[in-house]
Amino acid sequence: MTSNQDLIGTKQFIPTEHFSSERKVIFFEPREEPYKVDVQVGYYVQVAGLGASAKDVKFADNGAEKKKGPYCPAYFNTSMKGLTTLDTFWRSAENYSNLTQDGQLWAVSQAAPIRRIYTVNDLNLNDKGAQSSGGHLANVQVDGALVFGSQQQFCSRSVTVGDNGAINLGAWSNVFVDTVAPDGCLKAPAAWNGAPFGENLSLETRANNWRAADWSKGIVDTDGASTTVNVPTCTVEKCFVAMEKVADGSKKVKKYFLHVPQPRIRSGDSPSPLGAELSGTTDDRRPFENVYVALADDGDDIDYDVARKINIALRQGKDVVLSPGIYHLQESINIVKKDQVLLGIGMATLAAPPNGEPCIRVATGTEGVRIGGIMFAASKINKGLFFSPKTTAFIEFGKEGVTDPGNPSNPGVLTDIFCRVGGDLDREVSTDVMVRIHQGNVIGDNLWLWRADHVELAADESPNFPDMNLDYHQVVMGECPGKTGLEVNGDNVVIHGLAVEHTQEDQVVWNGNDGQVYFYQCELPYDVDQNFGAKNFVGFRVNGENHQLGGAGVYSNFRDYNVLVKTGIVHPKAFDSKVVINPFIVHLNNGGRIMTVVSDGSTYGGGPVYDKDHMICKYNPKAEDEKMHESEKEEMEENTMVRQTSWGWISEKLASPFRGSRPTSPTGVASQ
Repeated sequence: MTSNQDLIGTKQFIPTEHFSSERKVIFFEPREEPYKVDVQVGYYVQVAGLGASAKDVKFADNGAEKKKGPYCPAYFNTSMKGLTTLDTFWRSAENYSNLTQDGQLWAVSQAAPIRRIYTVNDLNLNDKGAQSSGGHLANVQVDGALVFGSQQQFCSRSVTVGDNGAINLGAWSNVFVDTVAPDGCLKAPAAWNGAPFGENLSLETRANNWRAADWSKGIVDTDGASTTVNVPTCTVEKCFVAMEKVADGSKKVKKYFLHVPQPRIRSGDSPSPLGAELSGTTDDRRPFENVYVALADDGDDIDYDVARKINIALRQGKDVVLSPGIYHLQESINIVKKDQVLLGIGMATLAAPPNGEPCIRVATGTEGVRIGGIMFAASKINKGLFFSPKTTAFIEFGKEGVTDPGNPSNPGVLTDIFCRVGGDLDREVSTDVMVRIHQGNVIGDNLWLWRADHVELAADESPNFPDMNLDYHQVVMGECPGKTGLEVNGDNVVIHGLAVEHTQEDQVVWNGNDGQVYFYQCELPYDVDQNFGAKNFVGFRVNGENHQLGGAGVYSNFRDYNVLVKTGIVHPKAFDSKVVINPFIVHLNNGGRIMTVVSDGSTYGGGPVYDKDHMICKYNPKAEDEKMHESEKEEMEENTMVRQTSWGWISEKLASPFRGSRPTSPTGVASQ
C-alpha cells in the first residue's frame, strides 16, 4: 500500500463476516513520509509494515485532521444491546510505528495479536469500556500509557514502557513476561475501589492467590492480580516479511526477505537484553529466492495438490510462506529439516486432510523449526464402517513415544497459532487433540485452541438460542466434537499466552517435565452434561514434574445442564503459591459451577467463600463441605437425569432428528 487512501474494512468487520472465507493481507512499504490513513482491521485481515525495523513504516495525523492508522474498535451488538469486542477474533497488526495524537486503538479478544509496533502515545486495548475477554501483545514499545481497561485477562510479552509511561491494569488478571517499565508505573484499573498501590512492575508479582468470581451475581474480585516474569530464559520473536530497495545497475528494485529473529537467551556470559526489540539488526535475513510462496488456489479452482507442492519445497530445504487463503490439504505438510520456517500471512488457513492425518508434522530431531501466523480448521473426516475417526491433531510436533530433547539454544517455536473445530456450516467436523508437542525445548507464543461454541447459521435457519444470540447457531451436544486442546509430552516446553476453550474432556494435558505456562485462559464447554464433572475433567491438568503455571483463569458457563466440576486446575504443587501463581475461576452464567480453584489430585482448595463484597478463595474444604458438595452433585444428577455413562450423548443423537438440535434437559433451557 503506497497511497494515503483510507481503508475502512467495513465488510470484514461486521459480525456476519465472522466465518467468512476471505483472507487478506495489507502490506505497507517502508518510506520516509508517514502514511496518513485510517485502516480498520476486520475479520481475517492482517495489516503489516514491510520494514526491517518497526520504525520504517509510520502512521501519523494529517495535519489538524486526526487519523488512526491501523485500528480495531468495538462494535454494537444487537443481541447484547451495547458495544462489545467479545468476538473480535482472527486479525492482526504488526511491524509499524504509530505517531498519531490519539495513539493506538486495538480493542480485541483472542486470536487478534498486535506485535512489533512502536507507539509514541497510548496503546488502548479497550474501547469505551466494551466487554473484552483477553488477548496478546508482544515486542511492543509504548511511550504513553498501556491501557487494558475492560480486558478480563491479557498477556504482555517483551514490552517496553517509556520513562513517562504507565500501565493501567485490566479486570481480572494481567501477565507480564519480559516487561521493562519505570518504577511506580503500575496503576489501578479504572474501576478500582480500594486503596492505591504502587508496586514496581519490574520487581515483583502482585499476588492475590486463590481467587474466584461469580459474574452472574455481580461478584467480582477487583484486586486484578498481575503476574510478572521479569527475566524469562528465552524469548523468540515471530518471523516476518520485509522489503528493501537494492541497486540493480542504474535503478533500484524491490527485493523481499524473510526475517527470522534469533532466540534471545538470558543466561551465560552475554545475556540478551530485555524488553522490545524493533530494529531487526540481528535477524537472519533469508532472500525470497529460497522461499516457496504457496497459493491456496490454482487459478479459479481450489488447489487440492497444494500440500504435495509444499512438501517438495520443504524437502529441497526451502522455507514456505503461505499466502492468504484456505488450503484444503489432502495430506500432511512434513517439516523434515532443521531451522525451516512455515509462515502464514493474511490469516492463511489450513483445513485438515479428510483422512484424519495432521495438518503439520515436524520430524523428530529437527531443531529450530518456526511455525507461525496460521489458522487451522477441522474437517469432516471420511467415516469407517463402524466408527467415525477424528483428525488426530492439527500440529504433531515430534513423534509420539520418541524422546526428542530438542535444543535449548535453538528451540522450536509456535507463534500465533489459532485452531478451530467448527465455525462454518458443517457441524460434523471433528478433531481429537488440536496440538501435540512431543519434542522438548519448544516455545509457544500466543496459541488459541478453540472448539466452537457457536457456528454459522444456514440460509433461512433461525437461531436455536435466540435469547442468547441472533447471529449464530449455538453448538449443542454431538456437534463439532473435540477432546482436548493441547497435549504436551516433551520436557522444557514454555508457552507465553495460551487459551483453550470448550473441548469435551481435559482442556490441557501436560505430561512433560519442567514446563512453564504464563497466561492461561480457559472457558469450559457450554454443551456438556454432568458426565463432564463425574469424569473429573478440568481446565488444566499437569502430570509432569516441576511445572510452573502463572496467571491461569478457568471459566464456567454450563448452558444446558447443571454441571458440577470439582476443580478448575489439577497440579502436583497446586498449593505452592510460588509455583501456581494467581489462579482463579469465574462463574460467567447459567447453571452448575466449578467447586474449587485448584487440586493436587487428593486435596481440593480455593472453593468459594462469600463475604459481603466478593469471594475470598483460600481454604481447604472440611469434611462437611465435601459432604455438601457430594449431596449437591447427586441432586444435580437426579435433576438432569444423568447416568454415569455416555447416555447423555447417545440420547442427544437419537432425539435430534425428531426435535431439532435443542437439548431436552428439564433444567430450564428456553423452549423452541
